Amino acid sequence: MSTPFRRELEEIYKRYGFETAKLYDTENVVVFTLKTGYFDNADIVPLSEDAQTEKAFKDFSTAGFACTVRSYLTAKQTEYELFKGFFSVSSILDRLKRDYSQFTNGIVRPFADDAKYTYINAPYSVNGKIGELSPADEVVSRLGANKPMLFLIEAAAGFGKTCTAYEIVRLLIDNAGYLPLFSELSRNRKAPIFRYVLLDEIDRKFPTLSSRLVQNEMVNGRIVTILDGFDELLRKADDTDEFDKHEPMLETIGQFLTGNAKIVLTTRRTVLFEGDAFHTWAANNADNFELVRIKIGEPSISDWLSEERLNAINATAINIKGGLSNPVLLSYLRCIPREKFDAVVQSPQDLVEKYFSFLLEREQTRQDLKMSVGTQKSILAMIAGDMISQGYTSEQRDYIVDLVQRSCLQELEASLALYPAAERPDREFLANKIASHALLDRSSKEESKIGFINEFVLGYFVSTNILRHPDWLNDDIRFLEPAVTSYGPRSNDEKAMLLDRIRNSLEFTSVSYRIDFTAKLSGGVDFLLSSDEAEGLDLANVSLGTLPISDFQFNDCTFRNCQFLLSTMANVTFLNCKFYGSNTAVGISDGKIYLLGESGDTVFLRDAIQSNVAEPEQLEDYSQLTERHVLEKFWPIGREKLMHKHRPISGICTASGEYKPNEMFEAVVRLKKAGLLLQPNHASFVELNFERLPEIRQILGRQ
Repeated sequence: MSTPFRRELEEIYKRYGFETAKLYDTENVVVFTLKTGYFDNADIVPLSEDAQTEKAFKDFSTAGFACTVRSYLTAKQTEYELFKGFFSVSSILDRLKRDYSQFTNGIVRPFADDAKYTYINAPYSVNGKIGELSPADEVVSRLGANKPMLFLIEAAAGFGKTCTAYEIVRLLIDNAGYLPLFSELSRNRKAPIFRYVLLDEIDRKFPTLSSRLVQNEMVNGRIVTILDGFDELLRKADDTDEFDKHEPMLETIGQFLTGNAKIVLTTRRTVLFEGDAFHTWAANNADNFELVRIKIGEPSISDWLSEERLNAINATAINIKGGLSNPVLLSYLRCIPREKFDAVVQSPQDLVEKYFSFLLEREQTRQDLKMSVGTQKSILAMIAGDMISQGYTSEQRDYIVDLVQRSCLQELEASLALYPAAERPDREFLANKIASHALLDRSSKEESKIGFINEFVLGYFVSTNILRHPDWLNDDIRFLEPAVTSYGPRSNDEKAMLLDRIRNSLEFTSVSYRIDFTAKLSGGVDFLLSSDEAEGLDLANVSLGTLPISDFQFNDCTFRNCQFLLSTMANVTFLNCKFYGSNTAVGISDGKIYLLGESGDTVFLRDAIQSNVAEPEQLEDYSQLTERHVLEKFWPIGREKLMHKHRPISGICTASGEYKPNEMFEAVVRLKKAGLLLQPNHASFVELNFERLPEIRQILGRQ
């Protein structure tokens, strides 16, 4: 057999810690040895189909080695067999199957003992384009690409990030070619660094293997890293959203993205992933790895409920287009017994309270817990209050048990009094029952960690705390977003009350969050928008322009059935926005409104602003000036070297100085048409065509 083949085998075995012990030329056999503790192992590997392994087996057996005679395989097959053996692939996949079963049963079993879990495909987008598969299938379908890839899966609180992560794991279990390295990130008070988190996960999941070997298989693409809840790692002690504070963490991720590595991160929408700074970082790394950004939207109600139940809900006053579009409530309505469902739709205004009463009453039976629904709610709200004040969303079980004993003495004593004297437990026993509550203990495989079972439940008890304190002030998105989400099915008066309590807190959040939360609770934006920009919003049934909007830019936002009050809008730009449904525009704009790169039905807005939109300048000299200004975004004046290969269109088109957003956008279009700018994988970016660099130098006057 050829020497190159033998050398390839030697390299493969070397990565797994073997040494080349002996080559039997006549027999066409090579022997690799590995010493582990007291054991000496020898792999006898044939280099051809007619190789003779008997002599090598006898020699090394006599020398005390535990010998394994391998079948003749290609180098690729050999590598895969070593991978399966060293990584105990079968046992790891069996464990992941159990974890998946425990997770999915934990979602549906609180509703009915015979309830079946089904992953529901929610609407989603991939790099700004509407997805056609499912978020999980979208990831798995790209794993075979011969390049490193970073998948960023974003969704609002309670909208399926963890379910999607588990669904990816399930699909990989069915595909024997990949091994998931999956972790629900510990959401405690500490702010770990990504490198340490990943290395710790490697050590915990593969304790008998070196981290270097595991990282090699990550680079090879066989191990797919899936980290759920990445946004928790972004929280520093000073809790800033400034990009430069978090960029080192992203750079660290980039260091792991080599070869064919694939890393999947799930996260709620966060300021880190908005704006020019992040887009520029992603563009600057486009040559190193591909970023696939998947955004999960609201679920389609018809996908969750049977036609019979959907018709029953349509006949009621439930806000089916608004607050009901939440996976938690849809799971409840999908899984509960028929008689319970009929009772719910008879009084839809009590949907949320019936959901919690249903679960808390089942808990009384499940755990033989003699504690009223009201008392259970009080204790769980206390736990949520401690989370808010101490800044955590998951803690050690012992901490929660001790917290309940210290803070709920009266509630525990009242409950203990309901037990017969002969069967009466002590307070610690009862506190442990609370720590094992169906609304806590997110994962039965991680008994040491206690957190609320999902974001909707967390938000319910967070909002309870908010409404108890007139002067409540906390800008932690981990608590604000679930609270707002949990109020989706509530009445307008209840939403207005919550909004009133969190207004002061919203002052300290980004404008995107402030718009999003205010719109969800009030159906409008009742504060000034000026000299700023929002990104990635999905607004439905919202009035924009109740108060003035000026010098403002909406980037990659979606508007459904919204009303635009133009008389209060001036110098407003909609860049790469989508318009669906029955949007309307009223009045005459106070200043220019720019629609750039839009999609969907924009006739309503174009017709309304027609008379107020300036035609692009036709002067050739002016066109050249705007094109030069665009190119200067890549190579600023005063810089000797080119600064950027890629630039986000949103940053280029931000109004600046004498040039208007539409003029900059038209200049980008002309430069793309001329071939000086190219469109990379993401539609929101443009990049310089280096093959035309001499022309670009000439336009910029850089010789």
